[in-house]
Amino acid sequence: MDEEDEGISDGEYMDLPEEGEDEVEDTPDGGAIVRFGEDVPAGESEFYTNLAETIPETELNTLSSRFLDLIAKDKEARKRRDDQYEEGLRRTGLGDDAPGGAQFAGASKVVHPMLTEACIDFAARAMKELFPSEGPAKDYIPGKQTEEKIAKAARKTKLLNWQMTVQCPEVRAELEQLMTQVPLGGAQYMKLGWDERRNRPTFLFVAIDDMYLPYAATNFYTAQRKTHVQYLTQLDYEDRVKSGMYRDVDLRSPSMEPEQSEAGKANDKIEGRNASSYNEDGLRIVYEIHAIAAVGDDEEPSPYIISVDKPTGKVLAVYRNWEEEDDTREELLWFVEWPFIPWRGAYPIGLPHMIGGLSGAATGALRALLDAAHISNTPSGLKLKGAKIGGQSEAPVPGEIREIEGGLNVDDVRKLFMPMPYNPPNPVLFSLLGFLVDAGRNVVRTALEDIADGSPNAPVGTTLAKLEQGMVVFSAIHNRLHDAMARMLRILHRLNGMYLNDEKLENEAGEELASREDFDGPLDVVPVSDPNIFSETQRYAQVQALVQRASQMPQLYNQRKVEERLLETLKVPNAKELLNPPLEPKEQNAVNENVSASLGRPVMAFPAQDHLAHLETHLAYMMSPMLGANPLIAPAYLPVMLNHLKEHIALWYASAVVEIASNALGEDIGKLMKQLGPDVEARQELDRLLVEASGAATAQSAQLFSQIPPIIQQAQQMMQQFAPQPVQDPRVALEGQKMQQQMQIEQMRMQGNAQEAQMRMQADAQQDQARMILEQQQMQFAAQKAQQDAQMNMAELQARVQIAAQQQAAEDARKNAELQARLAMNTDDNRTAMELAAAEIASGEQIAVSTGTGINPNPNQ
Repeated sequence: MDEEDEGISDGEYMDLPEEGEDEVEDTPDGGAIVRFGEDVPAGESEFYTNLAETIPETELNTLSSRFLDLIAKDKEARKRRDDQYEEGLRRTGLGDDAPGGAQFAGASKVVHPMLTEACIDFAARAMKELFPSEGPAKDYIPGKQTEEKIAKAARKTKLLNWQMTVQCPEVRAELEQLMTQVPLGGAQYMKLGWDERRNRPTFLFVAIDDMYLPYAATNFYTAQRKTHVQYLTQLDYEDRVKSGMYRDVDLRSPSMEPEQSEAGKANDKIEGRNASSYNEDGLRIVYEIHAIAAVGDDEEPSPYIISVDKPTGKVLAVYRNWEEEDDTREELLWFVEWPFIPWRGAYPIGLPHMIGGLSGAATGALRALLDAAHISNTPSGLKLKGAKIGGQSEAPVPGEIREIEGGLNVDDVRKLFMPMPYNPPNPVLFSLLGFLVDAGRNVVRTALEDIADGSPNAPVGTTLAKLEQGMVVFSAIHNRLHDAMARMLRILHRLNGMYLNDEKLENEAGEELASREDFDGPLDVVPVSDPNIFSETQRYAQVQALVQRASQMPQLYNQRKVEERLLETLKVPNAKELLNPPLEPKEQNAVNENVSASLGRPVMAFPAQDHLAHLETHLAYMMSPMLGANPLIAPAYLPVMLNHLKEHIALWYASAVVEIASNALGEDIGKLMKQLGPDVEARQELDRLLVEASGAATAQSAQLFSQIPPIIQQAQQMMQQFAPQPVQDPRVALEGQKMQQQMQIEQMRMQGNAQEAQMRMQADAQQDQARMILEQQQMQFAAQKAQQDAQMNMAELQARVQIAAQQQAAEDARKNAELQARLAMNTDDNRTAMELAAAEIASGEQIAVSTGTGINPNPNQ
């Protein structure tokens, strides 16, 4: 060592490693980079090994007993939750075991598809936004953007989309299963892992009934204990043991089929499958517990992953669940919660909680209607059987004819049989069914049906307002799903950074999509979905508003970019290939500029051109009836040339001011402006000089361009005359024709109604007038009739009086005659009586004398 080096401390020197242990890389500047050894990747560090291999068996048994007891309590605490999920699955009716319904033969077992329809619609809308065909990820660069950051984010986005669409075919299937169950269970979970043998991430849908949380938990991500109930086949279990993931505790397969949750049993009925009692696949339950606990020598409670085999009660694995370099020991996430509607506790709620009662009521109303129709069309009744003393009670079921005892001497067939008085389907019940269905759909309703039926000419603001109002609930749910997808991408980002094998990836993909080192650093990949846009209708309404604004204010928009955005929204394949390539104007002479503008190509003025000569050439061409003013050329030429004339005039003004100021100053003002620097006074002096030069240039332009304004005005009028009519969307034209026809029909209907009303008024007036005339005639006739009746009555009265007098006189005469006759008869009678009496007396005396009896014939004497 030289004397000059004696002052250097030993700490500034480092012994080079032996040959073969280091890696030396030459740099372009002649230096070298020496890498000492090789850093162990995070996923391959001893920190992440299975601690169960080193923890004593007694301590593992204690750990197993404690957590098995906690799991039993967690399961019991959420029993009612499992029943609600199971009831929701049954109420879909897919398993033919929906609760309720009548019990007679032929009773309807139909189920209203309210819940099924909501689940399918929700899953379809969510998957369309979250998982498009090109992949669910896009790059997002936080902070300042550089070419290196952009390229790195693009590589990672490409790899993640390739993994989830090509390398891992189960992703979409698992996610679609999850989405159909989110509305029923309130929440579902996606578990992510890493398959080292296949060098790719793994995805597993975990139903909510297979995820236990403690009663005290208020949120899934902050819960101190999460238990995943895993159903492993014997082959899966043995593979995990062989790979070192689990301890080799017991490789025997259980003899009995493991117990399923009630929701799992209901799902088996829906899928139409039954578990055998032989357990051919060797299914066993393994609890994977993500808990905050003190394990082994670690006295500080920290996040661990503990796997316990339920059949044997043995601990299979214990893993640290935080990053090795993380002093705070923040828990690593392996599960993503996909919530529906969050509530107070750790479990969100779903449709069975919200509209389960309405679904049951709708099913009951539908069944009642069908049962009533079935009973009304099915013969049933009571038939007399024979004589029996006393009464009887019978309750026949619908469709049954039952014999009953009857009396003697039944002489009418109607007395033998009585049909049951069942009511037909009730219209009120049908209205109630419609009300229940509407009430259920309004809980999570959308306005897409209203938008589809609306007019395409409706203002964009109105359309967006209807979408915002009609889909406010779905929008909030979509935001939560977007956040869940972002969490899943964050976990994927971490897994690729810990376990990705670059060599295997390149062999499988055929190229280096991204490297493991790319995933070091901040997350620059986000979901492709937009949390504020949840439908194609809303997306198209926004781009339609953009197109309208760009057409109204073209000076503020890049029309090509607007058109590209529209085609991109419409999802037109290879849309940019349909557009003409952008033309970049180049410097030309005035004649070539006229030709280019006539063909509709862009032209541009340049500072070094003779602007006056160009203006003179352009104006002469523009006013020529055979050239610029020709109807064949003007529509394409005028718009381009008017803007070009503006450029020449502005550039002439700038060059004139510079020339006048340079002549006044005696040197080139352009060079002077570059030399001024930050000298404020010199710049102010230059500004005053430019003011004078600008005034001189303005005065000069008044003489040179005096004939230009009338020509420009005339050209603008010609441009408006020759402007092509905007191409109208056929749908808009058809809608306009429909509206015009409807307006004509409405106008004709209004005219017809007006004519009908006028005719009705005229008819009513004529009827009123005729009625008044008739009433007057009736009154006159009544008066005449009354007078005639009075006269007739008076004459009749007089006649009656005369007749009565005559009748009285005749009666009196008759009575007098009768009296005289009676008196005469009495006189005659008296005379005859006296004569008879005298004769009798005389005769009696003679008899007495002759007999000598001396008897008196008159006893009164």
